[in-house]
Amino acid sequence: MSQPRVVVGVDGSPLSKAAVVQAAHFASTRGMTLHVLHAFAPDLPMLGFGALADRALVTDHGRRLLEAAVARAHAAHPDLTVTSALHDGYASQSLIASSHTAALVVVGVAGHGLLSRTSLGAVAMQVLTHAHCPVLVVGHTTSGSPASGGRVVAGVDGSETSLGALRSAVREATILGGTVDAVHAWQARGVADPTLASASSWEEYVAGVERIVDTTVAALRPEHPDTKVEVHVVRADPVHALTESSEDASLVVVGARGAGGFEGLHVGSTALRLVSRTECPVLVTR
Repeated sequence: MSQPRVVVGVDGSPLSKAAVVQAAHFASTRGMTLHVLHAFAPDLPMLGFGALADRALVTDHGRRLLEAAVARAHAAHPDLTVTSALHDGYASQSLIASSHTAALVVVGVAGHGLLSRTSLGAVAMQVLTHAHCPVLVVGHTTSGSPASGGRVVAGVDGSETSLGALRSAVREATILGGTVDAVHAWQARGVADPTLASASSWEEYVAGVERIVDTTVAALRPEHPDTKVEVHVVRADPVHALTESSEDASLVVVGARGAGGFEGLHVGSTALRLVSRTECPVLVTR
């Protein structure tokens, strides 16, 4: 069986350089290999090549980007096995195709594309929406390797996807030697919401969320006996609550879609809105 790998997309932008460091750390600490990928669609007027008739120039530029990314990964983790590939075509398509055989895909929240100045770049949005494995989104150029003992924030809404994110958060915190903050943000969805009933109790609601978290974490205790998990239930917009909780955190973990949305939805609005707002990288699980 081949060794699991982490795939990271690079385009030479500051965020893609930070993504390489994060990807190298993830791969190294989990005994995986790192695969660095650059793709270029020659019909797109970007990166300042002017007339793109000179194929050799474009190819040489891509190879230099890959060499720099491999060197950056090795500078952070000298013993890491790193491979690279230069693809024709769109970056999102290449990364999504690679996600079929990857344990994780890592991207910057925006890069050198036509939409690089938007809050969420086109490549990151497409990868988040269609990837077949978890995706780590890096939104700050200062995002280096997570510090030992760091805090991991998990978004929990009671859905099975969010409980999967909680389980991932516990595993990540164990690797970091850190703790987990399980954050549940509640907002009334209408007058029929049971927490608005005259006999409802906020204390009972909080206790119910705590029971769900405790039950999920209890199953992980044999493998992660020392990882501390705290539950925080707040009346707030989920994106706002998780963004606030991300301050001084090493990582935020959320499910691709939660209790809202509709059947067949690949990724929810909370995940899409969150990745460009947090103070640390966001891991979107599936």
